[in-house]
Amino acid sequence: MEGKRQEIVARTFDLYRQYGIKSVSMDDVSRELGMSKKTLYQYVKDKNELVDLVLLYLKQFLKDSFSVFHDESLNAIEQHFEFRKRMEPKTGRYQPTFLFDLKKYYPAHLQEVKNVKIDTIYNANISNLKKGKQEGYYREDIDESIIARINVSYHVYTFDPGNGLFTDAEVTDHKTFAEVYKYHFRGICTEEGMKELQRLFCDNNITND
Repeated sequence: MEGKRQEIVARTFDLYRQYGIKSVSMDDVSRELGMSKKTLYQYVKDKNELVDLVLLYLKQFLKDSFSVFHDESLNAIEQHFEFRKRMEPKTGRYQPTFLFDLKKYYPAHLQEVKNVKIDTIYNANISNLKKGKQEGYYREDIDESIIARINVSYHVYTFDPGNGLFTDAEVTDHKTFAEVYKYHFRGICTEEGMKELQRLFCDNNITND
């Protein structure tokens, strides 16, 4: 039963990300899963419980997404390369309606998610920056705590469509993130780091030089 319940939560998460929470009914969920609503209610009590489960899933999704920055088998720039490959297919599926619904209808949940996101991204960046320094790919004179907090701001604040800095289309445009990557790496990389960046990102046509 637990495996089926996890499948329901994962599929519902995808629906919420694409269409928002309020516009997705339990009928929509059951139709997406190819099951009757009666069967769906054998796994979740109601929509409120399903939303709770989806937001728990989201917090774990964030932790899993950034876990690559703790993978010791990859160098610091390879970690970014793998993270970018992992996240790119998901970026275009995100719609700001999901965040809007969280703000309006589930503010307490949103704050919990935001706290997990901040901690997860900060710790991932601290780990990556320290590793890059040790490997000689990042400059010794950078303050990893400051750079990590700047990176948190990109993910949590700068690309929040609600603040008006970027349009909805720009938030999901791969070019926007390519520019951020160039800005970030040119500020922290040594000459050797730039060579590794060229090998991974530019030679694989992931970002423009």
